[in-house]
Amino acid sequence: MQWICCTKDPAATLEYFKALRGDFVTPSDAMLKAYVDAIAKNRDWFVSMGAPNVQPLNYLEFPELKGSESFAPFTVNGNTGMSATAFGGDGAAYKLLKQNVVKRADKIDVWYEAPATELIQDGLTKIVHGVVAKVGGKDVKVRARNGVVLCCGGFENNPEMQQNYTQRVFWPSTGNAHFNTGDGIKMALAVGADLWHMSNVVTNIEFYDEKAKTSTFAFQGLSAGILVGADGTRFMDETAHLRHGKMWNHGNWANSYMPDNCYEIFDQKGLETSKFYYTWSKDCQEELKKGWVKKADSLSELADLVGVNAKNLVETVDTYNGFCEAGKDLAFGRAAKLAAIKTGPYYAIKISPAMGNTQGGPVRNEEAQVLDPKGGAIPHLYEAGELGDIWSNCYQASCNFGGGVAFGRIAGANAAQVKTDNAQRSIMGGKLGFRPVVKAAAVSLARNEYLGQGQGKGGTPIVVRLTMDGQRIAKVEVVSQSETPGISDPALKAIPAAIVAKNSADVDVVSGASLTSRGIIAAVKDALSKVPR
Repeated sequence: MQWICCTKDPAATLEYFKALRGDFVTPSDAMLKAYVDAIAKNRDWFVSMGAPNVQPLNYLEFPELKGSESFAPFTVNGNTGMSATAFGGDGAAYKLLKQNVVKRADKIDVWYEAPATELIQDGLTKIVHGVVAKVGGKDVKVRARNGVVLCCGGFENNPEMQQNYTQRVFWPSTGNAHFNTGDGIKMALAVGADLWHMSNVVTNIEFYDEKAKTSTFAFQGLSAGILVGADGTRFMDETAHLRHGKMWNHGNWANSYMPDNCYEIFDQKGLETSKFYYTWSKDCQEELKKGWVKKADSLSELADLVGVNAKNLVETVDTYNGFCEAGKDLAFGRAAKLAAIKTGPYYAIKISPAMGNTQGGPVRNEEAQVLDPKGGAIPHLYEAGELGDIWSNCYQASCNFGGGVAFGRIAGANAAQVKTDNAQRSIMGGKLGFRPVVKAAAVSLARNEYLGQGQGKGGTPIVVRLTMDGQRIAKVEVVSQSETPGISDPALKAIPAAIVAKNSADVDVVSGASLTSRGIIAAVKDALSKVPR
């Protein structure tokens, strides 16, 4: 969504961040000050990178806390990524950063599909000398004269780590971060790093398509009825603003205590009066066909259909309906949209607690150095971003990205400093260094065929071959792409077919794969621009 944190009053924002920390002992005041001082430079830094239309974003997570009014997030092109019709933004900030990397191509090498697997460390001095990366099926050792920066994200998509550190069986990733599997944590542990904030996570309540392995973002229908667990009973005010998963727990904010399996229960009126998700069909007719929404003539039948306790569900709905008639929710204090559930047929949607970000990882200091359990810096090892972020308690939206950029500058500058405890000369002995080979796909074209190119989710090209029959689109083929398997598959299949059927590139995007969809659509429009008229 390209929200980037900033401040208009660093001293006041420091007080706000201390309040977000609450009674937790980490991060230290010194770390919070370093963080606030760094994010204070974000706006000017993005302007210097060529941000086209920096605009303020009015979103405070905890406005009641001291100093909150000083917090001043922004976007780089005026698009907040939040509207009545779309969520997720257009990736403008990512594209801007990538453009600046491309401009420095003579100084920056970018290797795609080259995941790091371990750090190279001297056993005596503990200096981190580089990384081992897997490239083309083989291990490649990459030397770092002065420093390695870990920017590996969290462990949203690692069920075992979720179970070990957060006591969730598995909450799927809201952002479909299929490759955030805790690799940076494992690499840092292997060289002696300490960990912090491992149990603190950012969560949402979403719909998860178990077949496509994709999650919605900002599911809108949660107030259509009530939420129940597998036992058929309610557990929260369904209209509550969870503040990135934090729930008010009798005097303090705590991590969401939602059950692993929960269901939204609503009736025909709820179906007709609610918009469940911006890409879903009217009255959920398509979602009913897919089996995402379940339907039954009675609550008992519905309970059996989805596998919840039928007796409890009937009693729960009766109790809730009584609250609606009285105008007061005596169980959870729900005040908004108190509408009885008694107009059949009845419906259920399985709702997933979903993992937005994990905040834990290696402990860092104000210089972005990774620390060992005794508080000493592991030589030449730094980190930035979601991996080992500063958030021990409450979290303010825009800070994972904006804070990642801020600490990225700190980590990058310190890692680049010439070190006197390491040889600066080449150790290659005159041999050429390794470079990955990227082979371009060869595409042949007939007289009535045209190539077009768009940009996909990862900023990499999507190339299509367009076949025309006169002025009619006869065929659309995606001939080259590097999209994430699983997430992009529905779009790669559906968008070309929809364009052919409509004879137009003006088609709807596929839910859960919107960036891939837009990349294909842009590629087809590019190809159409080459068709003689």
